[in-house]
Amino acid sequence: MRSRIVLDASAALHLVLDGKSSDAIAERLDEAPLVTAPDLFASEVANGLWRYVEHGDITAEEATDRLAMALALAGQPLVPGTVVAHEALVAAATYHHPVYDMMYAVLARRQGATVLTLDARLVRALRAMAVQAYFPGA
Repeated sequence: MRSRIVLDASAALHLVLDGKSSDAIAERLDEAPLVTAPDLFASEVANGLWRYVEHGDITAEEATDRLAMALALAGQPLVPGTVVAHEALVAAATYHHPVYDMMYAVLARRQGATVLTLDARLVRALRAMAVQAYFPGA
């Protein structure tokens, strides 16, 4: 049985923009009994899509469509940041890694889930925390 998934914004962006690891990400999400994310996921994905609009890679309309796709992947409702913020701050100080990434890590630790990410630096922090990571590569 596959584990629950905490979906990181990097993996969601990769999937909705049809990156080369999209199939592996989609397969892992399809097999998961539960997919979730902290609520900052929405702003991180939206910001990532905005960068693609700014670089002229996609239109604003395409970005809004892909944002809707990404939000649908993460399950609803997203977990409020207030639920994990204090613990994420402590983890960030302990592991010397940004709080926003630790929000995903703490949520996964609490749920006994695996973080699905394309962020190699986050994967190193997750390993230090003994939190499972799935890194399909970029």
